[in-house]
Amino acid sequence: MADRARGTASARTGKSDAWRERVTEAAPLALFCSVMGVLSVGAGALAGLLVPGGDVRALVWLVVTVLGAAGAGLWWGLTPVTERLRVLNRALGEARPRRPHHR
Repeated sequence: MADRARGTASARTGKSDAWRERVTEAAPLALFCSVMGVLSVGAGALAGLLVPGGDVRALVWLVVTVLGAAGAGLWWGLTPVTERLRVLNRALGEARPRRPHHR
């Protein structure tokens, strides 16, 4: 019954189950890229504040932002999936809400 309801819902919206699987698989990468982008820009802004002068400040901001984003991208691309998941699960373990145990 649930499969039929799911099939009917995907037929109405025009989206297949394969599309949903691709979106679900891409969600960790999108979240990682968004968070690391924000952190890279923040680190670049802080580094830029330490440098006096307008043109040099902008250059420092740009370089630190690009290096932070490139480092995060290389880490994601070169780290094996199992190690990457272990590191991310450890980092996000405290942020997840606790689920009640069912008896």
